[in-house]
Amino acid sequence: MTGLIGISYKSADLEIRERFAFSKNEITAFTEYLLQNSTISGVVLLSTCNRTEIYYNTTQKESTKAPQVIMEALALQKNYHNELRPYFYFKEGKQMAEHLFKVVSGIDSLIVGEDQIIGQVKDAFQFAKEIKSTDKILNRLFSKALETGKKVRTQTEISRGSASASSAAVNLCHLRFPDLSNQNVLMIGAGQTGQLVLNSLRKSTFKSLHIANRTYAKAEELSHLHGGKSIHLEEVNHYLYDSDIIFVATDSPEPLIKLEALKEALQRRDRSQKILLFDLSVPRNVEMSIGKLEAVELYTIDDLTKIVKSTNQKRLHEISAAMEIIHHAEDVFMTWKHEQELVPTILKIKKNFHQLNQQEMEEFKKIRSIKEDKLLNEYSHHITEKFARVFIKNLKEISKEADKKDFITMAEEFFEL
Repeated sequence: MTGLIGISYKSADLEIRERFAFSKNEITAFTEYLLQNSTISGVVLLSTCNRTEIYYNTTQKESTKAPQVIMEALALQKNYHNELRPYFYFKEGKQMAEHLFKVVSGIDSLIVGEDQIIGQVKDAFQFAKEIKSTDKILNRLFSKALETGKKVRTQTEISRGSASASSAAVNLCHLRFPDLSNQNVLMIGAGQTGQLVLNSLRKSTFKSLHIANRTYAKAEELSHLHGGKSIHLEEVNHYLYDSDIIFVATDSPEPLIKLEALKEALQRRDRSQKILLFDLSVPRNVEMSIGKLEAVELYTIDDLTKIVKSTNQKRLHEISAAMEIIHHAEDVFMTWKHEQELVPTILKIKKNFHQLNQQEMEEFKKIRSIKEDKLLNEYSHHITEKFARVFIKNLKEISKEADKKDFITMAEEFFEL
């Protein structure tokens, strides 16, 4: 049984969501802990600004235990408690598959059709493979989901005029400063979100552009690409006073820009225009109290997504076309998964048929006093395989309309497996 436990912008505000954000190291520790329990055979954990979703696979017999195991792990590693349960959603089987396909296609995003999510899902899946936390079923599920996301974007106009939190931030920059050539820009973070911001700003020129990152080599790489200067993350406070536009997009578990440091920077500042500050991080990387400073205009992820929410309306009419693609992909995956669940029973049936054939052949030869006969053995094998194929074909067809768990049990009892 495949399932999902998640929390997103639809179910919880930022202050709740950020408590359940995962860094890569935390994902590794969390999935290792889950896989130590024999209940769960595979895990893919997706953690973005707008959602944290835990996809898992387990045996049919253990399916009722899996959610409890995962929630206990969240309690241990993320201080989850039962009062927070209403913020989470739980999905299994077909509902889970449809949800993931909608997520990858951008339909479940705050900004319908946004492109960033497909890269985030791809990265989460790739990381799960790297740490060996996924399995055959989840591999097929996520491969099909990514394939579906691409089809939706190429065969519909759901991503037309695509907008995201990062593009919204850039649009605000252009509204605030029609001429960016006189502005000093500071980018903190060189991950996917930071790169999206810089790509959106590629056609603009600045007075200066500084890029800071925990991994200095990455900052150097982006600085070279965008004509900026790389700095070490520890140097950031020295550049605050001279920065007009600041983007913060890292996975740091605690604020990188603190109130006292920014107050000190403002005292050194030699111009009256406000600092435009964008916190694109979850958890937040800018102390909340900074938003109260008159000399600073601060936008968080939730602020930005509210601003661009209207973009959704232009794409809503494309959802029906996208859902047709999703439902087809969902049916293909569920049919494949259904057949995988029947494999053990099918193998048992074939084994049972061949054992029965062998026993009856030996008895028949004794009664008829027939010695080994190659042609008789070949025919016996042929007719056994033929009957097995007929039974297996009918088993697959009938099981589609039945409760799989009860039907498999019934089939095994019928064939005395």
